[in-house]
Amino acid sequence: MSATVICKTSQGRRIVVDLLSALSPADRERARTDANQWIKRLRLTPYDGASMRERFTFRGDSLWWFTELYLHKMRRVDTAISTILSLESIKAAHDPVRLSVETTDATIRAAAMAFAQASGTAVEIGGRDAAPRRLGWPSFTIGFNARLSRLRAARVVDRHPVVAAFVHTAFWRPAGGESDGPSQESYVGAVLNAVAASGRERDLYCVGVGPRRNFRARRWWDPVTAPGAGTRLITPIERLAPSRALRDSYRLWTDRQRLAQALTSGTGIRDAAHYHGCDLWPILERELQAVAMLQWPWSARAMDEAGAALDVLAPGAALTYAEAGGWGRALVLEARRRHVPTIGLQHGFIYRHWLNYRHEPDEMAPIGHDAGCPIPDRTLVFDRYAEATLLGSGHFPADRVRVTGNARLDDLAAQVSSLQPIRGSLRQELGVTDRPLAVLAAKFSEIRHVLGDLTEAVAGLPEMTLIIKPHPAETADIYTPVAGGIANIKIAPAHADLARLLAAADAMVTMNSTVAMDGLVLGVPVLVIGLPNNLSPFVEAGAMAGAAGPAEIRERLRSLLYDQDARRAVIAAGHAFARQYELQSDGQSARRAAAEILSMAAHPSAQRGAYTR
Repeated sequence: MSATVICKTSQGRRIVVDLLSALSPADRERARTDANQWIKRLRLTPYDGASMRERFTFRGDSLWWFTELYLHKMRRVDTAISTILSLESIKAAHDPVRLSVETTDATIRAAAMAFAQASGTAVEIGGRDAAPRRLGWPSFTIGFNARLSRLRAARVVDRHPVVAAFVHTAFWRPAGGESDGPSQESYVGAVLNAVAASGRERDLYCVGVGPRRNFRARRWWDPVTAPGAGTRLITPIERLAPSRALRDSYRLWTDRQRLAQALTSGTGIRDAAHYHGCDLWPILERELQAVAMLQWPWSARAMDEAGAALDVLAPGAALTYAEAGGWGRALVLEARRRHVPTIGLQHGFIYRHWLNYRHEPDEMAPIGHDAGCPIPDRTLVFDRYAEATLLGSGHFPADRVRVTGNARLDDLAAQVSSLQPIRGSLRQELGVTDRPLAVLAAKFSEIRHVLGDLTEAVAGLPEMTLIIKPHPAETADIYTPVAGGIANIKIAPAHADLARLLAAADAMVTMNSTVAMDGLVLGVPVLVIGLPNNLSPFVEAGAMAGAAGPAEIRERLRSLLYDQDARRAVIAAGHAFARQYELQSDGQSARRAAAEILSMAAHPSAQRGAYTR
């Protein structure tokens, strides 16, 4: 969300304001909450007497479950609402006679025009007008690539596994010199390994979903040219779903333009486009067209592929860690249709504003042929904090959630513990033998708007060192323009060993990273910047320190690194929080999760093959 606002007052003053900075912390929180609520209300929009959830279906299942995901993921609704709140704040603060909004963001431009019409404020829109998003070609490639991917030879399956694990192909690590095994899965490999170890290796079958490359390197021709997964343990789902299995999604794809017209027609949806009196229809109309042209065809294809794989494998249970996303929901819908039990595995921190996990009570209830929100039969979570989120904000039935622990944290804790005897050597390697060390772990895409505040604060503490650990999906060079050249800041490579950094660190800094939870459990004090964010509840509980602005960040860092009483207080509060919510590491999480998974697969309600299309 990038824009500059120029205010001209009745006194002739010219005031320049950054649009994002005009939002107070409370308004930033409000923008996220209001955006989620605005999206959620769309399910109730009437179309000739039927709600959106009832009106648009695929094989009887509501397409609403995929509509909300698209609107939430693209964040244009968030941008529009944040723009309205920002302009309201600027108007209240400066009482301008005229505003000029300089931006290339089409959503900000449209929202600013809506604000002008609703408020009676004169608003000029400046800046280069970016080319409008084109839906035709991306929509065409969904069907085209589906056909291309069928050119690969089908995989013959000679067994019916106890557990079929659906994992992202792009995150299956090559075996290299190691033996091929389920631990190659980047997110939940430890749990898959425990499932295989608890029974026979052949009881586990891994199905690869999604592109074979990370999205940053993806090309439209990859379905044909990208090499298939060359392992005996993971099979791309396209090889289990022949072209004939996609006939239903092909029909929806060919009907996508008519569906886009139907989804954006009627007074009900037109009336739903208002926020604070501002008519945001130009934004909502375009987003809904994209839903019908892009999201629905992709989702229908995912459902067809999931169904075909389940028919071929006839597993005792289906397992995934992407249960709340598009692929996971498609899998749960098709498994539910076939009476195959499903298990979802938590693989990261469940953000409090993550709409994928936020459901209203009516969404859990069936309507017509739609059986309700496609949540797994059992969701295995790390701790009581995640459990409380699903039961409270998600309205999950209590018997469908189990706390089994965090296998990744178990591995990290074991690594950090083994490195403690050589902590001095690690610090010497990092060049911080006699200097306090803080480690920044965050996504640049999230932290970039406050990264300047952090680097300014660190530059003001020349006796300490900050090491920036880039996210694995990002590169180190994106930090150079902001942090490069500051003597006491080092940028580690993206593949740097997190365990070694945490073992050497005196504190860590983050914004929304899951690593904050690791630091809390491991006794490394955490400083959270960019508040409010998803870690705000931890800061409010005193389990993590929080700061905003260079001066406050500098003082919080100083206290965590030099004031032993302040440092001990944060660590103690963190441990108390961890005890309350059972955030812990005992080395047994993978084993507990595997036991739950296998018990679901052995459940007598698993009626394989009880499905007719």
